[in-house]
Amino acid sequence: DHCNLSCRMCAPHHEGWEHVHAVPKGWLDVDLYRRIVDGLVRDDCRFDHIIFQWLGDPSLHSSLEALIGITAERMVGRVDYLRVDTNAIVLTEPRMHGLLDAVGSGIPLLIVFTLDAHTPETYQTVKGQDALVRVRRHIRSLLRERKARGAACQVNVQMQFVVQPENAHEAGDFLTYWLDLL
Repeated sequence: DHCNLSCRMCAPHHEGWEHVHAVPKGWLDVDLYRRIVDGLVRDDCRFDHIIFQWLGDPSLHSSLEALIGITAERMVGRVDYLRVDTNAIVLTEPRMHGLLDAVGSGIPLLIVFTLDAHTPETYQTVKGQDALVRVRRHIRSLLRERKARGAACQVNVQMQFVVQPENAHEAGDFLTYWLDLL
């Protein structure tokens, strides 16, 4: 539930909340998560998907790759796909490769990139930071690596653009840019 942006549409981070739903912000402990997954397996729980996100950016978790790996290894046949929603600011090339390695070929991974802008100026306005150029570089790196790994790489990509008064004028250009790239 931590984020490195202060998006206008996200009150907990735009307004700088210390707590979310009366609980202090924190980090999921890897050992606790392993015990949770073990319990899900023991109880034969099954899910459509598991989302690694809660009012923040999961890529800020230093052990995201481990969390994905635990799930990809233990939940095969129990979950259809894993999902990571991220702004991609800290997902450098090594981290993107780490995510791809962690998921392996057992459970497909959907990465939803929350961009909400086409130009750096609008990104700064709606996201509160000048990072669009870096974000695009990180996403292009992932797309190249996914292509290089071929059909065995079960990673799907989705670009997200939440229309707001400050960015609505860029929706068409955003769509064209990503359709041309993908």
